[in-house]
Amino acid sequence: MHIADKLKSLLGDFYPPTISVFKIMGIIVLIIIVTRIGRFGIKKVFEKQKKLKYGFNTKKADTMATLISSIFRYAVYIMGAVAIFSELTGLFDLKPVMAAAGIGGLVLGLGAQSLIKDILSGVFVVMEDQFVVGDLITVENMTGTVEEMELRVTKLRNFNGDLHIIPNGEIKKVTNHTRGNKAVIVDIPVAYSADINKAIEIANNICKVVTGEFDTITEEPKVQGITELGKNSMNLRIMAKTVANEQWDVERRIRKLIKEDFAREGIEFFDGNKILMEEKLQGGNSNGR
Repeated sequence: MHIADKLKSLLGDFYPPTISVFKIMGIIVLIIIVTRIGRFGIKKVFEKQKKLKYGFNTKKADTMATLISSIFRYAVYIMGAVAIFSELTGLFDLKPVMAAAGIGGLVLGLGAQSLIKDILSGVFVVMEDQFVVGDLITVENMTGTVEEMELRVTKLRNFNGDLHIIPNGEIKKVTNHTRGNKAVIVDIPVAYSADINKAIEIANNICKVVTGEFDTITEEPKVQGITELGKNSMNLRIMAKTVANEQWDVERRIRKLIKEDFAREGIEFFDGNKILMEEKLQGGNSNGR
């Protein structure tokens, strides 16, 4: 006597539904396994692409990997749902459910509009190369690094570590901070009493030092001269250009050297005596009132 026959005799009328339940459970487990294996395989394929001479660059490969993984996952989910529905039709009488399909279809239709909008927007983002995984972007008031680009949503990780999940259909305006070279602007407040020629000489030497320290600089730092005459100091500006997202390191280094070298040469950032005199005058005027 076969195992199936033994189960039939043991379960009786409960045999068909029991088998269907096990089949549905098997389909769910298979969906999970297939999606994980598929995601792993897709990732491996694009990892190899990065190493090829004429393959995708790192960011493009990561973008395509996440997008194709998303498409693959949705395809598996849909096929799994169809298979589960087929089992349910044999297990239950779904005529009442089908009779209510008019209302359900309307609800699903409204939801599908949003889904289709998100999917189409995601496709256009990739086709137009608006941004890729690893780019620093701003969407509305949210700024972060693109961590994943899926078929329906884009995931941004901000500087605090928060993850923004944005439906692609909601992305109307994007500022990409990663494309093109970035300007380095360092403004130095120099006291009117300081030797400005000496200050410019020190700033020029710092520009040479920084140029030798960074290979991310695309346009060497230069002293632009006095750009503003303020109340208690004049503004000495240094400008340069770097590859995207590297400008902050260069700015911090210039500021550090300016602080150290100006202190060593006795060049003040503000005219302390003038500020003190003004404070005394203001105090005297207020007391006179």
